[in-house]
Amino acid sequence: MKKNILFINQNQFGYHITYYKYCKNLVKDDYNITFLCWDYGRTRISIDGIKVYYSSRNGNIIQRNIRFIKQATTLIRRGSFDVVFVKYFRGCFLLPLLCSKKQYFHLDIVTGGISKNDFKRSMYNHILKFESRFFNNVSTISEGLKSILKLSDETKIFPLGADPVHVQRIPKARLSLLYVGVLSSRNIIDTVEGVRLFLKDHPSADIHYTIIGGAWNNEADELKSKIERDKLENVIELHGYIPHNNLINFYANANAGVSYIPVKPWYEFQPATKTFEYLMAGMPVIATSTCENRRVINSRNGLLIDDNAISFSEALGKIYDNIGSYDEEEIRESVSQYRWEKLVSNLKAYLSDIEVV
Repeated sequence: MKKNILFINQNQFGYHITYYKYCKNLVKDDYNITFLCWDYGRTRISIDGIKVYYSSRNGNIIQRNIRFIKQATTLIRRGSFDVVFVKYFRGCFLLPLLCSKKQYFHLDIVTGGISKNDFKRSMYNHILKFESRFFNNVSTISEGLKSILKLSDETKIFPLGADPVHVQRIPKARLSLLYVGVLSSRNIIDTVEGVRLFLKDHPSADIHYTIIGGAWNNEADELKSKIERDKLENVIELHGYIPHNNLINFYANANAGVSYIPVKPWYEFQPATKTFEYLMAGMPVIATSTCENRRVINSRNGLLIDDNAISFSEALGKIYDNIGSYDEEEIRESVSQYRWEKLVSNLKAYLSDIEVV
């Protein structure tokens, strides 16, 4: 008998790659999948066999969250779900509290507090841990995050992953860099300054840098101003958010990835999806030396750097001189254990072991 799984995630369906991969793979097997999310007004993505419910984001944050929780509890009560799989959001503990215990409630934690303010970060983590106690079980993305949050030994680890990408590589330059990710709170402007420093010392270097990502503050405007001020318009190409399924040509036009995460305690145990995706595309990666990046980056698949412009510039020099020495298949193989096929099989094994009431 097929198990009925309800995924609850405030990200719009299809725009959180982890859950998109979960749903896409699970629906192929013995699972009926339903998904509840917020409607951000983006293009709606669909997968045959998956029922998606959207919750309006009209009103202020309190109104939006109350509406979302009401819609979730109504869906749970009316449905016949075996497992309710919830990506953490503030107030999610109300779902198992208000609904029947016949469902198995699972909480998935993909991040801890990341505020620069110590008090706010600590409060976020304490509230998160409190809410987790209302669920039958909990998962997180890394052992480090599990340790920071002081979660129980029964906590499952469901890491991030990626699918192998094979392209006919046509880089725009001898060294063609690609950054894909959020621009806010990442100090990506350091990498632009790093390119400037590199070209100051190597004015004839053939280099191109594509930056793709959205921002919720003014980071995109700051980057654009910096690029124009340094006269790097012909070297650095800046894009806004681009959906995951539209990135293939950018991977084809690049031969090195940039995974630039500030080396701060609150980011240490936050794996970067794009680190895996660059590597699965066979590209060496320039990555800041966070704990999670150190787990996957080595001399055969990239370079670890400090989180500053000088270190980035120095890495550009090293990778520029050695870009032809990297082996694409060896790079892909270095992270083969993080293929979505393997990761989802672990999730399937967990779900299959849950006893249906």
